[in-house]
Amino acid sequence: MLALFFAKPVACLAQSQVTDSLTKVLATHPTKDTVRVNILNQLSRFLFTQVPSLTETYAKEAFHISDSLYYLPGKMWAIRNLALAENAKGNLEKQADLTLEALKLAEQLKDLKATGVLNADLGNIFIEQQQPRQGLIYQKKALAIKQRGNDQAEIGKTLNGIGTSYMVLKEWDSALHFLYASEKIKLALHDHRGLAYAYENIGTVLSVKGNYREALRYHSMSSQYYRESDNVQGVVKSYLNLAQTHTLLKELTAAEEDLQNANRLNKNMQNARNEMIYYKYRAMLDSARGNYAQALENYKEFHALSDEVFSAEKTKFIANSKEKYESEKKQHENELLKKEQALHLSTIRQQKIYVILFVALFMALATITVLLYRVFKRQKELYGQLNNRNRRVQQQNQIILDQNAALESGNQVKDKIFSVISHDLRAPLGILEGMLFLLRDEKMSQEQFNMFVEELWRDVKNTSAMMDNLLQWANTQMKGIRVMADDFNITALLDSEFELLQTLAKQKNIRLNHHLPSVIHVYADKDMIRMVVRNLVSNAIKFTPKNGRITVDYKLMADKVEMIVKDNGIGIAAEDQSKVFSNIYYSTTGTQNEKGCGLGLPLSKDFIQRNNGQIWFHSNKEKGTSFHFTLPLSEEEEAGTHGMTIILQKTRDYSR
Repeated sequence: MLALFFAKPVACLAQSQVTDSLTKVLATHPTKDTVRVNILNQLSRFLFTQVPSLTETYAKEAFHISDSLYYLPGKMWAIRNLALAENAKGNLEKQADLTLEALKLAEQLKDLKATGVLNADLGNIFIEQQQPRQGLIYQKKALAIKQRGNDQAEIGKTLNGIGTSYMVLKEWDSALHFLYASEKIKLALHDHRGLAYAYENIGTVLSVKGNYREALRYHSMSSQYYRESDNVQGVVKSYLNLAQTHTLLKELTAAEEDLQNANRLNKNMQNARNEMIYYKYRAMLDSARGNYAQALENYKEFHALSDEVFSAEKTKFIANSKEKYESEKKQHENELLKKEQALHLSTIRQQKIYVILFVALFMALATITVLLYRVFKRQKELYGQLNNRNRRVQQQNQIILDQNAALESGNQVKDKIFSVISHDLRAPLGILEGMLFLLRDEKMSQEQFNMFVEELWRDVKNTSAMMDNLLQWANTQMKGIRVMADDFNITALLDSEFELLQTLAKQKNIRLNHHLPSVIHVYADKDMIRMVVRNLVSNAIKFTPKNGRITVDYKLMADKVEMIVKDNGIGIAAEDQSKVFSNIYYSTTGTQNEKGCGLGLPLSKDFIQRNNGQIWFHSNKEKGTSFHFTLPLSEEEEAGTHGMTIILQKTRDYSR
């Protein structure tokens, strides 16, 4: 099959001839005018799938010429091509910034076609960033624009993009609906280049749905069209897709040949993601052959490359954020410098005027004293203004320093998120993935797997709780959060949470009970208080040894209720108590090595305070801990507390 690729079919030769033709036309037109700009932009876009570095080179020249000529259409397409070059480098954040800049120019020019193309580009960027819902918004907007202009070729591309969004969302039937619609248009237009992408996606969906033979047919057609369009990156992906499908069909010899071809081509491309997928499919093939030892080695290689890709993307994201910040900082400093220079020039001009007046007035001896006095007074005022402006510049410098501190805090938030994801969350998921891999390939018996079920369940439960806290914390840190207060029965909320947590408690034979009456209405954000109750009770379970007990009690006051979560666990050391509600994210392992990310209690404190309550705790080492928090009663509950109301109290035990 590799020989077919190097044989260069007719369509491939035609495409190379177009590239050569454009290059020759560019060489014969050295004049820096709009004609050269248009040739540069066409050549830049055409080379995107072949030589991305040349895409950037030609786009930069087109941008500089367009900027000097104030030629906005050329500048718009040059910026779009620069964005595509950033995509080839993996800089999605920078690609998004450039695409938005190009979209503003398209809207300014009222260019309907460009507006549709750039909205589709933004949708594709969000899909690559694993934000398919956001991507669908831009893709569907692009589709409406393109349908208004009846541009069938562009409509076909966007339908394929929408199908890709639904693939990421794992809504397979919706994905196939849009992909088949895209295929129909591209077949009518004989668009083999576009069909390559559509057939790849259709084959992937059919494979997921278990229709492997039909998936193989579509992947084969995708491979043929990628070769015709000289898209080496696409050819590598098609070989990998064919290898996976052949393996699933037990056609192992064909799968081996596909993997060898993919590996040979990717050595020139040096694409880390394709190499990672290669090792994953190599492990599948070895497993299908019964070579479990080699399968495990290839799977380890896949996992190591996956970590490298994740780390590289994290580093690239941080570097892009830093570059963006430095650019904004320099721009702000330049603006301040220009203002300061303008101020100095204004002062110099004024001083020159006063010198001329002084010389003229010197010749009139009768008025010299008065004029000197006026000049002196005016200069004194100018010096005062200059001093005031200098103080303003100093204040602006302080603002810059404060912004630097805020950015550093934001970087710490991102570092915390990456740290938790890369260590605390990825580790248990990696273990679970490895165990399931061995179980699926019958490398481990069901009885052996059952020995680890309880430990895996606890790890997954802890990971889920950490993810909830991490998402809530990140939301409050990065975007802020709005309180949606309403009346609700806190006893019913507690009953619900106890039902969810009793399985976790039973793992350690811990008794859960509370003494709340059947109804206590409070006025607060129910979801926030649910998170607080869950954190406090799960923390109590975490730090209570086997056969322990956890009790929730209350104190009813005129306008508020005090909730008490008490355990007889290991307690908190006196030297660590100051860290519990601080922002240093203090965390220790539980009595059975349960892990946490240190966000639960600071997040709980924030939620209680946002709901006009207070939270505190008492703890003694090896004797236990009690957490207290208050919430305002609803108006109906407050009115009830002033009458002669008798509450029949009942203890509820959830441990049986």
